[in-house]
Amino acid sequence: MKTSFIKFFAIGMISCCALQVNAQQHPVYAQYQYNGMVINPAFPSMDEFSSLTIVSRNQWVGMEGAPKTSTFSFYTPVKASGTSLGFFAMKDEITIYSQTGYHFNISQKVKLDDKLFLALGLKGGMEQFRENNAHLGTDDPVFASNQQYWKTDVGFGFLLYSEKFFIGFSAPSFHNFDIGGTENKVEFKRHMYLQGAFLADINKDLQLRPGILLRQVAGAGTQMDLNATLIIKKLLWLGVTWRTEKTASAMVQVQALKNFNLGYAYDFASSTHLKGMQTGSHELMLNYRFSLVKGKTLTPRLF
Repeated sequence: MKTSFIKFFAIGMISCCALQVNAQQHPVYAQYQYNGMVINPAFPSMDEFSSLTIVSRNQWVGMEGAPKTSTFSFYTPVKASGTSLGFFAMKDEITIYSQTGYHFNISQKVKLDDKLFLALGLKGGMEQFRENNAHLGTDDPVFASNQQYWKTDVGFGFLLYSEKFFIGFSAPSFHNFDIGGTENKVEFKRHMYLQGAFLADINKDLQLRPGILLRQVAGAGTQMDLNATLIIKKLLWLGVTWRTEKTASAMVQVQALKNFNLGYAYDFASSTHLKGMQTGSHELMLNYRFSLVKGKTLTPRLF
């Protein structure tokens, strides 16, 4: 007999309700090339153009109450100052829980030599956590009413980069503070990322971009993503990712028009993770890049 995901989750929550603690976790994405600001506030400094990105991720398709995540991000350089400003909003839903965040970024880059740059980014914002307990349909007083909590969220990031490589370290959720008088049941989890990639020219039409991403969440250990992307004529990106959680994904991105990039990623259903209960995950990305400086020629972003 098929048992829904929401029932599994509710049983788990009821069994540990005495703790009255939820863990704050960042969503995992497959396409970080145009969505990197969500994990590193210094990310906008790598781009000389303005960028607007929308990402929608539907995880563990086939399971009731499975995670669904949407993000909107925008950043732009401020003339020739080396400063970039950005904003992103996100919404993450899983079973009866939802998390909505609004964040502002500022990053500054400095030139170390003719080809090498160092960037520092800072992030600040607010997040709302909601419990839609009414959906459980239970008479348990612990889940008798819906709840919501607000937290501030501050973080930072560094990037060392050139045209051929980058290395970044970030803590986008380094510290936060509760807002309001309601008892906050959301436990803060510090997130730290170490990320790197380099670009290798195969010939005039092909480039290979291997990369690595390490994620460390307090109390949850360290996870690693290994990825490789083949770039064809700077118009088509074909990539694969393997995670230490024993999951894998494939990605394709196309520069559909001069300013528009479209991306799709599919996470394969793991043979060990929720086997038989889900059919994989889908992620869609739309990016629009442009210049606020009249006459500046748009160039493809390879990192």
